[in-house]
Amino acid sequence: MDHNGSQTYEGLDDIEADHVTINQGGAGQVKATTVEVTQGGIQAVEAETVSISQGGAFIIDAESADLTLSGAGLVTSDNVNLHSGGAGVVVADTLKTDPGSVIGVLFAGTIEGQPNVKVDARRAAAFGAAMAVTLFVLRRVFSRR
Repeated sequence: MDHNGSQTYEGLDDIEADHVTINQGGAGQVKATTVEVTQGGIQAVEAETVSISQGGAFIIDAESADLTLSGAGLVTSDNVNLHSGGAGVVVADTLKTDPGSVIGVLFAGTIEGQPNVKVDARRAAAFGAAMAVTLFVLRRVFSRR
């Protein structure tokens, strides 16, 4: 234990607690009220508030997610703040970002800032519709033989 009465763990797979702080380490699955990560990573996190600085997470499910110089595979959150970071897929009510941030696929109600988005909701819907039509036509063509 440290001087606060908190326990320090190394190489944990699953963590469930009110407040989780990870500094230069990692975890598999984390369920908590508040999660703070500095120079570390998490495979999957479910929390009310997630803050990651110079780290990453594969899956983030939170009410509020703040990523600074960090990356994530999938972020589902009411509010996402992305500062010079990147994410594969973001599903959010509100996204606040700076121009240095990159997002692969974005589904957001309100966007503040100008993220570099590779595929937004309209492009994803158009792509999905085009794929559906293509598959329908190919099925009709090849089913006649």
